[in-house]
Amino acid sequence: MHLRSFFVRTAFLQVVGIFFLWGVLIFWLTFYYLPDSGEKSLDQQLQSISQGIADMSEDIDEGKGNYVKFVYDFENMFIKAIDTGLNNGFNYRPLIAVFDKQNQLIYTSPDTMSDVIRTLPNNKMSGVLDYAGDRWHIFGSMSKNQNYRVIVGETHSDRAVRLGSPVGLTAIPLAIILGTIVLTILFTAYYSLRPLSMTAKMIASRQPGNFTAIEVKDQYQEIRPIIIEINQLMARIEAADMREKRFMADAAHELRTPIAAALAQLHLLAQLQNWEERQEVIEDMQRGLDRAASLSRQLIDISRLESDSFTLKVGPVDVYDEIGKCIAFYAPYGLKKGINISLEGDKHVVIDTDGQSLNVTLSNLLDNAIKYGNHGGMIEVHLQSYAPIGCKITIRDDGPGVSAEHRSTLFERFFRVPGVIQGGSGLGLAIAYCLTQKIGGNLLVTQGLGNRGIGFVIDLPQSISS
Repeated sequence: MHLRSFFVRTAFLQVVGIFFLWGVLIFWLTFYYLPDSGEKSLDQQLQSISQGIADMSEDIDEGKGNYVKFVYDFENMFIKAIDTGLNNGFNYRPLIAVFDKQNQLIYTSPDTMSDVIRTLPNNKMSGVLDYAGDRWHIFGSMSKNQNYRVIVGETHSDRAVRLGSPVGLTAIPLAIILGTIVLTILFTAYYSLRPLSMTAKMIASRQPGNFTAIEVKDQYQEIRPIIIEINQLMARIEAADMREKRFMADAAHELRTPIAAALAQLHLLAQLQNWEERQEVIEDMQRGLDRAASLSRQLIDISRLESDSFTLKVGPVDVYDEIGKCIAFYAPYGLKKGINISLEGDKHVVIDTDGQSLNVTLSNLLDNAIKYGNHGGMIEVHLQSYAPIGCKITIRDDGPGVSAEHRSTLFERFFRVPGVIQGGSGLGLAIAYCLTQKIGGNLLVTQGLGNRGIGFVIDLPQSISS
């Protein structure tokens, strides 16, 4: 399986996002912001030059060629400044023209520009003029006393050379900024993921079987849910591991006695010669092995119940009929001890539950009542419907009962009431309790018949999901 890097993925997505935004920025700078701002800057420059010449025109004597020389020198100074700034051998030639208040041309740039001047309307001050396949940007100003009109202009091709390439002017600074941002992203992505890698190393360094909660010194909001889920998972694994160990220890302890007894009886059987004595030992072995087999089945049942993989087969179950089937099965065992089993209450009580689980629960309770009941005793089963909420099954006997001090531990595994002669595995009630919980019900202890014995109440919902 190919393992992908979360760091690479995060950094890649961030870098791609930055490049996309950077492309949008470059596009906007190249085609909108820089050309527009550059055009405005050059327009303001030409407007300032025309206004400067116009403002000084009133203070210069127009005679003796002083004024023409002033404008000529000013134009050459302007051209030299532009050529020096470009420093690329470009021959910049602007248009400068001065008109008096009678609109007579006093000064114009070299003769090559005279045709452009003739196309200017008398009242033309500023704007764009198309001439000889080129576009002229024209800006004009009037002197303070309105005696002079000064026109300054340049061709669009000259302006393009002056502006240069916006991308070329900004490429290097933008590239440096972009590189700095990418490095910053990689640096921050790496260090922002360090808590995750440190947590992974801490988990990897733990010894097998260590299910204690992970303690992270600096818990971050993004990692905290993962740590919580891992701790909860380890708690469940630890609980399952403890159940497994406890189950193995209990099973070994409970099976050891019947197996040891069977081995002892087997050795005794090998030494006996009398047939009747041998037959008696064989019967004892049979009872012991039957008990071991029953115990092993119950151990398997309770192991399945305590596992997370236990599944239910839910469907409509007639509770009255199910109780009747269990009573019919255990009636012969009750007759051997003269125990009468009765069923009373509501009939045709149908709920949605797991019929097999309910059957096993009832069987364990009836088996206990018969096994520990008195000869000639009574077992009473009563069914009461609480539709549409559910129903209640009450099983009571008049046997020896259980003292109040031991009732709280009746549903624990391998619990046996002290002083009881009849042997049992101590798993029947534990299985009944687990199954009742599995099908959404509750198993409670109550009083027996005639202030004697013991009773159990099974509360069942109308459906497991309710």
